[in-house]
This record gives sequence, C-alpha cells and structure tokens, in this order.
Amino acid sequence: MAMSLTIGFSSHRPETLPLAERVMAEHDHIVIEEPPTPEFSRMLAGTLSVDDYLLTADYEFPAFAAAACRMLQRLKNDGKRIHPCEPFMTRLIRIHTLFGDGRRPSEITHDKQLWPVYRAEREATRRLLTFYSAAADGDFDPMVEAACAFAAADAARFVLRDRLRAQSVARLVADRGGRVYVEAGYLHLRLVRELRRQLSSRSAIRPFYLLGDIYRAAGHRSHLYNPGDLLTLMLIFDRPPAIPRQHLLAARSLVYNQLSVKEEMAAGDDGYPDARDDLSVIQYVNRLSVDDCRQLYGRIAGMAPVVARQALGGLPATGFA
Repeated sequence: MAMSLTIGFSSHRPETLPLAERVMAEHDHIVIEEPPTPEFSRMLAGTLSVDDYLLTADYEFPAFAAAACRMLQRLKNDGKRIHPCEPFMTRLIRIHTLFGDGRRPSEITHDKQLWPVYRAEREATRRLLTFYSAAADGDFDPMVEAACAFAAADAARFVLRDRLRAQSVARLVADRGGRVYVEAGYLHLRLVRELRRQLSSRSAIRPFYLLGDIYRAAGHRSHLYNPGDLLTLMLIFDRPPAIPRQHLLAARSLVYNQLSVKEEMAAGDDGYPDARDDLSVIQYVNRLSVDDCRQLYGRIAGMAPVVARQALGGLPATGFA
C-alpha cells in the first residue's frame, strides 16, 4: 500500500513544538520517538496527569517533555493516531530489567534482539568513561583523543538505533494508508536511508528539517551543527574526516560544551532563544584552532556557562539563570 511519510527532524527544545504541531496536524498517524509503555498510554488517554507521567522517567528537558505531552494529547483529541516507537530504548529498558533481576551479560549473548543493543551501549559507555577519566586529569590532548573515540562509538550506536527504528516503523505502517509523520532527533538523518531500504518504492518519504525553519527565523540561513554533532554525523555516514580535522572538531566541541547552555530557556519576546544562543556559541567556536581551544579550555574548564562567557568577554550571557 502506497503511503506518504514525513520524517520531522528536530531538537528537544520547547521552541520547536509550535511548528512541529502544525506539521503533525497535517498527518493521520504520528510516530513518536518514545518507547511504548502503559504509563504513556494512560497519559495520552488523560487518565494519568502529565506531571505524574513525567515522574516515571528521567527527562533531560522536562519543560519540553511536558509541552510535548500536552501537544500529543491535543493531536489525539483531534483524531490523530499516536504511535510510540523506539525499539533501541525498549530493548535497553528490557536489558536493565533483566540485570536488575540478577541476570548477567553472558546470558544474553545469543539473544539477537538484546545483544547488539547491549554491545553498542556498553562500548559507547566505556569510551565515555575514558573521556571522563581524561577530563578529570585535565590533560587537553588525551581529552581530544577520547572525544574522537567516543564519537565513533556513539555514531555506531546511532546507526543501530536508526536501523532498528526503520524496521519497526516499516512494520508499523505496512498496512496503513494515509499520511504518516515520524518524529526524529536532528542527528538521526540516517533514518531516511534506512526507511527507504525498508519501505516500498511506491512510498513517498519526505525529510522535513524543522530546525532549518527555526534557525532561519533566528537569523541564520540554515541549521548549523555544533562541532561535536558534525563529527558524529560524518562518522554516522561512514565519512570520517582526516585525523587532524577530527581533532579540530573534537577540540572545538570541548569549548562548545563549556559555553553551551543546557537549561531550557523561556521564550519571552524572542520566539527562538535556544536557537539564537546556540548559533552564537557555534559561530564563536568555529573560528578557533586546536591551540586556541587548548588555551581557552584551560581558562574556563569547570565554570558554569554564564561565568565562562564572562571570562571570555565576548559571548551573550542573557536568557538564562
């Protein structure tokens, strides 16, 4: 059965939701980037409050999560079918449950569903811990090397996540007609390739980059990736840059992470505070050499973003506490 499928790439920031809701409303089925749980179904039906639902999981961006839940409730009430679908996370939750019950990794080595997820998560976690160890030592060059190694493992995890999700989405929509919207984080660009492999050639797949419109409204011609994300994307698509370029992107990412605001910003009079702020940091670090990054990181390591920006004397420090 032919279908029209839109993949909406976005970030987990509240300012993205008004545009996302308008685009979702044009579709019959909405596939979201969440694992299916009884609590989610109850929240969607209105028998569990959004606030109580958010207590069932650890959300990095709670304001976004709350607003997204209320958006999905509105869409459901308008007759849209909401389908949670995130098989990697579903399997990871299953692994954690098994280990909590006393099972050991050796007991899932022959499980074709769980073992690849465990292996990818274990390797990414191992390399992340190596990075944390280098950061604790405060030696910049080993941190850059560790950041590159983590990016490679993280990219492999992204590839597996997108492949598993494409398979699940294809099964989910196989017998459904109409228009389908698939929610995806902005680094899951490989999902387009994986879905084209899974779906009939009669299925029309349209990538839609919500952040492109948002970044243009915030004053930039298109979405601008931070250096760490750019390195990860190159690795996701099997196009690793030369080692000096990897080191440059990793070094810039270390400074970016010190300057980047993680807290959610209130929109106020500016509809896109996160995008504008992120642009300013990315544009700043994209001018830096590895030596620049080494020097600057030594000055601002461990500071809160607002303090680090003041120490550098050239970045906006407004819009957040």
